[in-house]
Amino acid sequence: MPLSEFLHDLQQIERAHIGAHGPLILEAFTRHTPFDAGAIWLRETRGAAMKLAAKCGDVNVDDVLDGGELPGMLVVPIRTSKEDHGVVALSGELSSDEELQMLRAAGVFAGTLMTNQRLAQEAREGDFQLKYRLWELESLYDIGLSIAATLNIEELADTILFRMISLTNARRAALFLRESERFRVYRSFGDVRGEFLDEEVTLALMREGDPISFDEGADCIFPGCASFVAVPIKGSNDIIGVLAAADRESRDGSIGPFQANELRLLSLFASQVAIALENARLHREALEKQAMERELELAATIQRDILPKALPDVPGIEIATLAKPARQVGGDYHAFFQREGVLTMIVADVAGKSMPAALLVSALHAAMHLLFAEGREIGDVATELNRHIHQWSAENKFVTMIMVSIDIENETLRFVNAGHNPCYILAGDRLEQMKSHGLPIGILGMSTYVTQARPFPAGSAVVLYSDGITEAENEAGEEFDNERLEALLREHIDAGANELRDRIAAAVEDFTGEAPQKDDETLVIARVSG
Repeated sequence: MPLSEFLHDLQQIERAHIGAHGPLILEAFTRHTPFDAGAIWLRETRGAAMKLAAKCGDVNVDDVLDGGELPGMLVVPIRTSKEDHGVVALSGELSSDEELQMLRAAGVFAGTLMTNQRLAQEAREGDFQLKYRLWELESLYDIGLSIAATLNIEELADTILFRMISLTNARRAALFLRESERFRVYRSFGDVRGEFLDEEVTLALMREGDPISFDEGADCIFPGCASFVAVPIKGSNDIIGVLAAADRESRDGSIGPFQANELRLLSLFASQVAIALENARLHREALEKQAMERELELAATIQRDILPKALPDVPGIEIATLAKPARQVGGDYHAFFQREGVLTMIVADVAGKSMPAALLVSALHAAMHLLFAEGREIGDVATELNRHIHQWSAENKFVTMIMVSIDIENETLRFVNAGHNPCYILAGDRLEQMKSHGLPIGILGMSTYVTQARPFPAGSAVVLYSDGITEAENEAGEEFDNERLEALLREHIDAGANELRDRIAAAVEDFTGEAPQKDDETLVIARVSG
């Protein structure tokens, strides 16, 4: 029979499940050759042993082939130049060298088909994993924004439990909040054993600080459960609560243990829950005390925790900052992100003051970290922030923002200016502006933001600031304005980042004199080494 028909039958394995390869290959070999009896061994995915995949006719063979002889049988390897998939053993003798060549060609062809199918399967699995990870990040991002906007602790607790069940396919869940050295159940879906979290679980969480899981047989906090997990909710200084879930349901409806992926998801979710609980707690305390001073102090604590506690250490870049709120709580925000040799600096100004502005800054901060963790470029970050801030914040709340990324190796600067003051670039003896090219974040939900780029050679500097600098007023009501700032920058165009910051701050202070500070003053300056 022609080789082409032989190969055509072998080609059917491309559309078959991997477990059906053995019978299909053996059937093709016996159909197109004089042999009517034989066996095929295929190598396992992991390991070197070859296991019997199929046999036909009167043959007596072992289930595992360890490279031994097969007396009275013709052995045809199924392999390519790089991979050895197995062997086909046929009982009988060949009638010509031409048949042997055909068998060897068929073995190589079958090996190539199996290699191609394996590579295609790996590509599909890799694409699925990538899409799944993106779905996870987008889900966590949306969840973070939704729970951060809920300030009522009772509503927040219900939302947290619903979200946790949907993330893990658990049948029961509970939220525990800390009281001294114990954790009291605050809200649960399903019965919980006792009023407090089990002492053994509490000690393990406090000692390790990581999620823990228990299989069937453990003293479950949910009566009669098969398995459960407990995940700590970490505040700024200590564990403030615990998320617990039980009885993970599989697709077939059965109950099984929680997988490592669920623990990882719950840990990320718990980080967002911590921010939401802190915001809700602070807001409730402010309402209970009905004291503006206390409200401002609490909001100031939020902002101090959000703003960078230390400047990033980037070789070749000198960084200087100034953050001077007009009140105890300001609407200005600045942050730094580093990835793959690129430093990104952000200055933002949230509309309003006091607690509402601080909460919006907190939501902005959480969303920013999630988006940069996804590896998005700054134009896409601004677009996604705009969409969600517009959706979740009040109509009169918006944010002006400028993001600048410095790539020292490629000597480039990329930026997005969303309705913010123009920033300045000092390059050689030139002073350039980077003006706004988009609406403030949160004004129009459908707005998109495009990253702009320009050269940024060694020795260059970039100056970011909030309008509290240029709009600072003296006792006569005059503003410091951009002309005075530009004149100062030209005069000290070669100065280092720290010197520029100090000169700008001193000039503004000298100009305003005894006049009260009306707005937050923020400066972020970076100078690349010459």
